[in-house]
Amino acid sequence: MKIYKRLSAGHIFLNVYLKDKDEVIGFVADTFARDGVVTHSRLLYDSLMEREETMSTGIGKGIGIPHAVSGEARDPAVLLIRLADSIDFEALDRLPVDIILALVVPENQTHLHLQILAGISRLCKRGEFLDFVRQTQNANDLWQGIKRIEEEIAFH
Repeated sequence: MKIYKRLSAGHIFLNVYLKDKDEVIGFVADTFARDGVVTHSRLLYDSLMEREETMSTGIGKGIGIPHAVSGEARDPAVLLIRLADSIDFEALDRLPVDIILALVVPENQTHLHLQILAGISRLCKRGEFLDFVRQTQNANDLWQGIKRIEEEIAFH
């Protein structure tokens, strides 16, 4: 699953000041609601927090992947946030997080949910991807770079 197909440059936010996990989850829920991915920000916020309470989505290497299924979502959507300052995200490696890849998927598309999570995981294993996210200063350039990296992965 190619992440760039579910991510738009309009859903890439660079150098965002969010002080903690709660603010990150709120930003994600509000953005998806504002852009019509879901109708109610609070319902998505609650779903994302419920997932975090089960087990942190801080996967290590400075990456958080908050995700949830939603009865309100018609299509899957991905959001990328590069934080201005790293925050505690209760990551598995206990390191602070500065890259957030958030995901919402319709509740009747659990197979697609797993495919997108696997695609994010595959992408995050590439040091080139993490360096590119941390260094690129323009959302359009970052989206183009993600597309290029994912297309290269397809040929390996």
